[in-house]
Amino acid sequence: MPTTGRPDGEPRPPHVLMAGVAGFAQATLLFLVALVSFSFSGQAGLLALFGVLYLALTAASLWGAVSVLRGRDRRPLIAASAVTAVVALTGVVVGVLQGQGVSFLPALLLLLAVGAIVLLLQAPSREWFTAHRGA
Repeated sequence: MPTTGRPDGEPRPPHVLMAGVAGFAQATLLFLVALVSFSFSGQAGLLALFGVLYLALTAASLWGAVSVLRGRDRRPLIAASAVTAVVALTGVVVGVLQGQGVSFLPALLLLLAVGAIVLLLQAPSREWFTAHRGA
């Protein structure tokens, strides 16, 4: 019984597995940030908008992680991770410019997002998805 989601049972490269795990970890952290944003949105209405953004990124990261682990496509996780990386990098830059230093959560989100992108752009991942594009 193949565990790769592929009919031919070709083993999934570890790069793909780790990118999927990074996508799920990224989605979990984004969901927690969305919950916090919604919790404090009564005090500042702008936080509700950020909550919606983080919730959308959560859904995109989950979709991408499932798509990668099922062996269907890597593009949704790459796109979700790229947007998450931009948002996290913005958070890191704003924190540094305000004199608070580098915050742990944006730095961790940036690390997970960039890590997922790098893993999916590695040769074993690219070749695995390209070999099974029609499967």
